Amino acid sequence: MGDHLCQFKGTMYSITIMSNLSIPSRKTVSFKNSNKPKRSTRSKVTIVILIVVALGSLIVIVLPYIPRLRFLLTRPKIDPISYQQAAKATKKGETTTPTKQPGNRLILASIGVNAQIIEGKNIYVIGKNQGVWHETPIINPTTPGNIVIAGHRFLYTATNGGYFNNLPELKLNDKIFVQWNDKVYEYQVYNSKTVLPTQVDIRDNDPNVPKKLTMYTCYPLGSTAKRFVIEAKQL
Repeated sequence: MGDHLCQFKGTMYSITIMSNLSIPSRKTVSFKNSNKPKRSTRSKVTIVILIVVALGSLIVIVLPYIPRLRFLLTRPKIDPISYQQAAKATKKGETTTPTKQPGNRLILASIGVNAQIIEGKNIYVIGKNQGVWHETPIINPTTPGNIVIAGHRFLYTATNGGYFNNLPELKLNDKIFVQWNDKVYEYQVYNSKTVLPTQVDIRDNDPNVPKKLTMYTCYPLGSTAKRFVIEAKQL
């Protein structure tokens, strides 16, 4: 009984001591009187300019890959049947035009390209969305030799990004069609390679391929360091 009483009294004593302690209240920190300096008009303008430059640089870097991404998502193709039938008619000496689109044309059915073949002194004749350049004007599908056709891989001014954007997607044995003077000629891919811009021998005739078609464009995407070349033979 005495022990329990002592414990009780001790407890009461502790409570009394604790009740006499006072905890100081915390002061509320106020940010109203902060002396943080305000940005000057000049610094604000500089920040805006830097943001605009950064966004512009990002667009310049990303834009060349948008046509590529679109191609990977949609995988556009052209039905080759009408062109194959027209090519057979051409071999028989018949005149036929499988499309209503004007001029001489290059059809890369497996990658969805139907481009007008443009004549001119240099590649600059194929400006915005005009087509591909016929680099060897004295050679055409009706004559022996090497028809050389060049095209842009990407143009900031072209809504299609350049007709040869996806040229590296062509595979061995893919069919190519050239619509020339209301007749159609069929070619088949037999080789692809990358070369330096100085390797102009890609324009040479091949004694093993009497009627050859060579197409080339810049490589890799966004660079002019090399050329990607497709070689095809007339069937």
